[in-house]
Amino acid sequence: MGIPTIRDRVLQMVVRNALEPRFEATFEAQSYGFRPGRCCQDAIEEVYVALNNGAVGKNLYILDADIQGAFDHINQDFILHRIGPTPGRELIKQWLQAGYWKHGTLHHTPEGTPQGGVITLPTKLPKGW
Repeated sequence: MGIPTIRDRVLQMVVRNALEPRFEATFEAQSYGFRPGRCCQDAIEEVYVALNNGAVGKNLYILDADIQGAFDHINQDFILHRIGPTPGRELIKQWLQAGYWKHGTLHHTPEGTPQGGVITLPTKLPKGW
């Protein structure tokens, strides 16, 4: 996990506020992780309804997957291509490639996304990602 500077946190919030409405509209309806206006209780209710009285009938099971290290290996070029020529794109590229310091050594990040900042990826990706 990286800890961005105050300046970077402010810049990340500006970029997030600009991009979030565009991408929020493309997320799956059943995605609840780190979404504005959604919480764990909403996800629990969705599971309850799906298992007990869903609109299409009862579901027999629910699949929840947390792939260890998934965000450590996301292709950065894919992310940059997906966001396209948008304001803040160069900042996003810099944040993706910033690397991290550990025991006085800089570790480069040629893949993956930083975790722990304002503009980290959500736990569920939009349709088409």
